[in-house]
Amino acid sequence: MNSSIFNYCWLVINFVYSKVLHERMSDEATHFLKNLSYVGFGTLIGMVFLFTFNVLVGRLLGPLEYGKFSLIQSISMFLYIPMLMGYHNAMVKYNAEVENYDRQKTVISTTYILVIIFTIVFVFIYLITPQKVLEYFSVPSEMFHLSIVFAVLYVIYTLLISTLNGLHKMKIFAMVAPIHSSILLFTLLCVVYTNALTYKSAIFSMFVAYLITSSFMLIYISRYLVPIFDTSWANTLTKFAIYSIIGSLIFILYTNINQIFINMYMNTEALGIYNAYSFASINTAAIFFNIFNSVFFPTASKCNDMTIILKRINKITPYLIGFGIPIMVFIQFVILNIYGSSYTIDILLMISFAIFSILIVYYGIYNWTFCSRGINGVKSVNKSSILIAIINIILAMYLIPRMGIIGAPISTAIALIIGIYFLLNKGKF
Repeated sequence: MNSSIFNYCWLVINFVYSKVLHERMSDEATHFLKNLSYVGFGTLIGMVFLFTFNVLVGRLLGPLEYGKFSLIQSISMFLYIPMLMGYHNAMVKYNAEVENYDRQKTVISTTYILVIIFTIVFVFIYLITPQKVLEYFSVPSEMFHLSIVFAVLYVIYTLLISTLNGLHKMKIFAMVAPIHSSILLFTLLCVVYTNALTYKSAIFSMFVAYLITSSFMLIYISRYLVPIFDTSWANTLTKFAIYSIIGSLIFILYTNINQIFINMYMNTEALGIYNAYSFASINTAAIFFNIFNSVFFPTASKCNDMTIILKRINKITPYLIGFGIPIMVFIQFVILNIYGSSYTIDILLMISFAIFSILIVYYGIYNWTFCSRGINGVKSVNKSSILIAIINIILAMYLIPRMGIIGAPISTAIALIIGIYFLLNKGKF
């Protein structure tokens, strides 16, 4: 029964592939789609456990304790950046492009040593942070120290899962999300059963999940970890990592600047509405794109002829836009109704956010295609990202005060269209 269902689904995929790309599915395409199905299935299972965990924590903790729980995670997401320094992306790129054990173990070992050094240095800097700085940002020292621990564990987890990604171990990679999230939920349930839940015990559940999952991954990739530090690879990895992290920071800027301007020109209620629409559209699109990119980036890094990838992107573009926008409108409608009557359904706002989210996916595909080419590709992406950020800021400052919330997604959508045009016409790889 299961085999016949699988065969039927594969026939449908083959049919769609041939109609969209006007070619028969090659062995490489079959391998790519199978890997994508593994990662997609694993991620979706993991999301079920993770969603349950977040709902339980939010309901059991209440707004005050849940706010502390969320604050620790938010702080740690800033703290981990200089520890990891974008080396995980560099490692994926250079491991994926050539499947050679000696090369891969050298790249991995060198990367791990660099990340360990940066992590130790920045943990020391964080620990000597003056109390007055923490007080200025209204962060208690105990929560700050928990954030440091969280950041370190997140660095370890990200580095290990990126290693699996770069080694093309997609079946194992796909198993990580459900294992991690199931351990997370099980630990939380044990804590709830034995003690009253606090923000500390909820964070402790996350610590346990990261530690156990990371231990499994460490055992699996242990044969690639040797006491080798190659200075030539260190320089190559560092150059790619620096440009990569610059691009990441710019991306964070232009995807979050709208909230700042809405809060500045409008009010907190408007910001809440914007975040609800953003979660329903952009976050949803990001989940599916991350599933796709976890297979796409390593595969693209192996490909010697970029024109093949670009031609296929051009062929799927009409379908991405034609089907993607109405699907995102429908998803927003469903999620916003779950949010409740406080969040009014505005069809124009849903359409603008749908276009915004599809453009982010479209730009993301080209972004990582260029990044797969190496440092020159990353430089081109950074230039286009800077252009997007500048245009977005200028348009948001003009449109939000005059058009309200809808001015925000329109601003970023226009900026993304110009950025994509610039990348494709001026970019080098």
